[in-house]
Amino acid sequence: MSNYDVISVGSAVLDIFMKCDKFRVVQSGDIPGGIAMCEVYGGKMEVEEVQIVSGGGATNTAVSFARKELKAAVIAEMGNDPQSLLVHKDLEEDQVDTRFLVQEQGETTAVSVVLIAEDGGRSIMVHRGAAAMLTKQDLPLEDIETRWVHISSLGGNMDLLKTILTWAKAKKVRVSLNPGLKEIKHKEKLLPLLSMVEILFVNRDEAKELWGIDYSDESLWKSMQSLPGAYVSVITDGPRGGKVSANGKVSFYEGEKVKKVVDTTGAGDAFASGMIAAVLYGKTYEQAVLWGIKNATSVLHHVGAKKGLLTLADINK
Repeated sequence: MSNYDVISVGSAVLDIFMKCDKFRVVQSGDIPGGIAMCEVYGGKMEVEEVQIVSGGGATNTAVSFARKELKAAVIAEMGNDPQSLLVHKDLEEDQVDTRFLVQEQGETTAVSVVLIAEDGGRSIMVHRGAAAMLTKQDLPLEDIETRWVHISSLGGNMDLLKTILTWAKAKKVRVSLNPGLKEIKHKEKLLPLLSMVEILFVNRDEAKELWGIDYSDESLWKSMQSLPGAYVSVITDGPRGGKVSANGKVSFYEGEKVKKVVDTTGAGDAFASGMIAAVLYGKTYEQAVLWGIKNATSVLHHVGAKKGLLTLADINK
């Protein structure tokens, strides 16, 4: 039996970052969202910076917790391949317990290629591989004692999510959830589960999809009406800040201004893990938001989701 402060459950990915100020950002009505990053078909381009590091919601948050001197472990699925060795190495360097990582012969560790433009915006190509194959049978629930479980995207596996939440409720383990679009697409199953979640993290677009509230309408965004479900719901809105509905009270927070954003990858994981770490150290939700902002802002100054994650000493300054 192992005792932890926090366990991160979700994906483990090998991220390959390519940064170039010559990536072309174009606008077109034929593209979902209206903006794309591209290069000439059949062309070749030199890039200034390449980094190969671990990523994915589970590993990003686990490393963040460990740097804040919390005993952290990670549950995710990978293949038994060269990519998995690099993920293991990154986690062990930050003293994250990797004993619960699942490695299956014949599966491929998830890989993403991240193209980063001059303004820090990015386009991501993902092969999810083993990251989407975690099942209830992979969960070592009988071997875990932990204060908190943080769940990121589970590839839309709602049975797995319900299993974790039900176990946590029975064991009186505190839970945070940062669902992906695949979970939110099952909102008819997701919404009834939110009563078992202490802190829910979604961005503004995800919140619109989840609750059916048109948050592109500023009057609805600024509404002081609380949100149903989780005890605390945090809606992030990028550099503009976000909205917090906590125990029936709504408040807003502002993001820090960053003169030069290097890369936005992992900012959401950094915010969530910073806030959760603060709560584990006894901070109020309002104080915890400040830790989330500081952690996310630091990540924006670096390529990749982990390099800028703050230590406990740094975030306390």
